[in-house]
Amino acid sequence: MKNIIFRLYICISFLAIISCGKDSKEQKNNSTTQQEDHISTKLDINLTNSKSKVIFTDAYIDKVYQQYLLIKRGLVNTNPKVVQQEAKKLETIINSAEDAKQLKATAKLISLTKEIKKQRDFFVTLTQETTKLISSSAITSGEVYKQFCPMAFDGAGGYWLSDSKEIRNPYYGSKMLKCGSVKEAIQ
Repeated sequence: MKNIIFRLYICISFLAIISCGKDSKEQKNNSTTQQEDHISTKLDINLTNSKSKVIFTDAYIDKVYQQYLLIKRGLVNTNPKVVQQEAKKLETIINSAEDAKQLKATAKLISLTKEIKKQRDFFVTLTQETTKLISSSAITSGEVYKQFCPMAFDGAGGYWLSDSKEIRNPYYGSKMLKCGSVKEAIQ
């Protein structure tokens, strides 16, 4: 039985690596001029064919979520300056309530960080805290997609929130733009 489970685990891991690796090769072939540390991106690779227009019952939570999406967009486009600017805006939006302290502190860390790798590290916590916040409010229309990349952080994986079912990976940008899957639709 252990042998079967082990083989199944190996097969699933192998499929995840191959599917994400395939995306990486496609992206390298399609964008030879775009590099991971490229500071200003004229092409928005975060664009998708469809978006879910999410409306929360709480306008404050809607503002926080929309600002979160702008930070994610900056990460997908590997633009650390935009990430800093949008995180600074998020920091000013977040209220001083006790349950928002970690969210506000994380937004501040991202706004002070110039390195895209560190910004992506902090984005994990930003995602966790934003997920907690949006879960406390009802959604009147649309869906929030909780997505996951199994390759992020040396195979530990990483989650993020999106307004589209289409994957745009904030942890790898153009290197593995479509690596990941929708794990949950929050309604």
